[in-house]
Amino acid sequence: MEDIAPVIGRPRGLMRVIVRYPVLFYRLGLHRLVSSRVLLLTTTGRRTGQPRVAPLDYEEEGGTFYLIPNQGTHATWYRNLIAHPEVTIQVGEQRMEAIATPVTDPQQKAHVLRLFVRRRWSWGVKKYYGIPPGASDEDLLQLAPHRAVVAVRPRPP
Repeated sequence: MEDIAPVIGRPRGLMRVIVRYPVLFYRLGLHRLVSSRVLLLTTTGRRTGQPRVAPLDYEEEGGTFYLIPNQGTHATWYRNLIAHPEVTIQVGEQRMEAIATPVTDPQQKAHVLRLFVRRRWSWGVKKYYGIPPGASDEDLLQLAPHRAVVAVRPRPP
């Protein structure tokens, strides 16, 4: 597994609680408050074998859900899905069994970075994904090798 450095560190203190709020919203049936931007990814713990739930920003295109770990390849959920690529995602009320795979093609990574840039505030894109505001396609292509991107494809029924 290639090593991609974090853009930001792991949340600490109160932020650790705040980033978990979408899980609570989903569990209380209030997913409409967050589901346009946040999905729940359930992985299998690589050490424990226990289910692990992570609320994550996503972009969807053509039935594939794309995720960018802002902690790079050091993100716990990323390391779990590398060990066990069979995952479950929940978007709104819909739960799906899926397969998660890292995106390795730089052109595809740059395209996904562009998807994230289009829907987010420039300060958030810079802070959480390390993408400069107003980044050109060339900038994104140069940045692509330094960002981890995951494609999550639902299994056919």
